[in-house]
Amino acid sequence: MLKKIQNESIPTIVDTKKRYSHWDKIRHLKTPNKFDSIEQYWHFIKASRLQQQKLLPFIENFSFILTDDIQEKIHQIDSKMHGSVEAKNINENKDRYIVGSLIDEAISSSQLEGAATTRKVARNMLKHNKPPENRSQQMIYNNYLAIQFINRHKQDDLTPSLILELHAIVTNNAMDDAVDVGRLRQDNEVNVVDNRTGATLHHPPDFQELPSRLKILCDFANGNAPDYFVHPIIRAIVVHFALAYDHPFADGNGRTTRALFYWVMLKNDYWLFEYITLSTHIKKAQIQYDESFLMVENDDFDLTYFINSQLKFIQQSITGLFDYIEKKQQQAQDASNLLSAYLADGKLNTRQVILMSHAVKHPGASYTFAGHQISHHIGYATAKSDLEKLAKLELLQQSKQGRAFIFIAPNNLEQRIKAYK
Repeated sequence: MLKKIQNESIPTIVDTKKRYSHWDKIRHLKTPNKFDSIEQYWHFIKASRLQQQKLLPFIENFSFILTDDIQEKIHQIDSKMHGSVEAKNINENKDRYIVGSLIDEAISSSQLEGAATTRKVARNMLKHNKPPENRSQQMIYNNYLAIQFINRHKQDDLTPSLILELHAIVTNNAMDDAVDVGRLRQDNEVNVVDNRTGATLHHPPDFQELPSRLKILCDFANGNAPDYFVHPIIRAIVVHFALAYDHPFADGNGRTTRALFYWVMLKNDYWLFEYITLSTHIKKAQIQYDESFLMVENDDFDLTYFINSQLKFIQQSITGLFDYIEKKQQQAQDASNLLSAYLADGKLNTRQVILMSHAVKHPGASYTFAGHQISHHIGYATAKSDLEKLAKLELLQQSKQGRAFIFIAPNNLEQRIKAYK
């Protein structure tokens, strides 16, 4: 029967609609005509997958299959990395995009772990360099520092000590027991629980195995294993899964895991990943994200499910970045047109034009030296000069809030700009 089926060229590792589906999906499909039951069809798919799987050097024998769909998605990501990135002129506004992406990734990654604060409040805290006021804000602030840490160490080999240092940054002042900050868990009391139902989804490995498991993960992340080529994007995704599976810390596992994904991508010269906010898209589809972990564990550690899921989030993140850039470039062009007289006289620089484009749309908005400094990745003296000049030109109203100067967008700002000759 099996030989006859193979000769008739029906789908093998994918279902009849060319999807790499789990048994939970397959069992609800109509049985293909060439099979006696849906169970027989599933066994045939599984046998076909076993012939094509690539084993990974982890204790549980993680594996994956390089499907046509995965290869196509990786090619699309690589093409955008090396093609349309230049066309979008990201580097012209590199600092501004990096700062915005760092803030958004820090917020979304922390919210995935339960941080309860609004994006507006969190952005205000980070942009104006305000100290965290509660644990949720502390988590977001820590994530912001962690992503910067990853960027500074992107050329270094990953080591267990570097991972512990990263965890210490992620969890500083944000754990129930401060002794757990920056150290591996000391017991087996940590489980992955469904926040909606309270059901236990995953029992991580024994805590005594963690040092050796972390060494295996680092060897893989650094490209020292296996003895065949693993595409850097696949490697980063596997690192993401492996650390999440081990759950080596009492808390802060998710935030540390997602930061390490970025580390692997940046180490392999995928510089575009400085700008994308993967956690934003994971947060929008957290149920599917959680399900992809479960499908792997319930199907002989076949990571293909998780790889497919993560590639979708990566593609969404890149699309979101390009949409953001296009929107910002249009806003900058509109602002340049509106402020053309000031630009012609050399009275405004690009940073000031960007700020003015925001101020025109947000009468009453306030700006500070620290916020402007962080938004544009500039020094304090430059930020101070930018805002004071805008006040001198009467485009912003200078005031004082406590001991700090603030600069407010007047309600008639557009009229003031148009009146300039």
